[in-house]
Amino acid sequence: MQVVRVHCPVTGNVLARLQAGEAAALGDDPVLAGVVGVIRGSDVLGAIGPYSGVFELGFGLESFVPGAEALPTTGRAGEAAVVPTVVVKTYAAMDMNIDAELAAIAAVHPWEIPVIEVGMVELVGR
Repeated sequence: MQVVRVHCPVTGNVLARLQAGEAAALGDDPVLAGVVGVIRGSDVLGAIGPYSGVFELGFGLESFVPGAEALPTTGRAGEAAVVPTVVVKTYAAMDMNIDAELAAIAAVHPWEIPVIEVGMVELVGR
């Protein structure tokens, strides 16, 4: 299977609400809601056996230092920034083309260079 991980900046409030298990917070952040919307609307992403719309959330912080030529959404050139982040992880079959879904995710992402990882993973079945 292909695994796709999308790093989404969120507010501290949304991060805290999600960590507390408040699923409604998914819709309160436009980036996160957009990424989840792409997964839920796809026949390719999030499809595992008889399930669709499968995704997982990981919570944390990301840090970066924008260079002088950067146009950061958050932070300033030359200064370390730390932002609350939710990593959305989903899957697609290896033989499926996910280019359209990746383009849709990149289109809703605010970062100059969105962090969208695509790799391979083997899911263990029964």
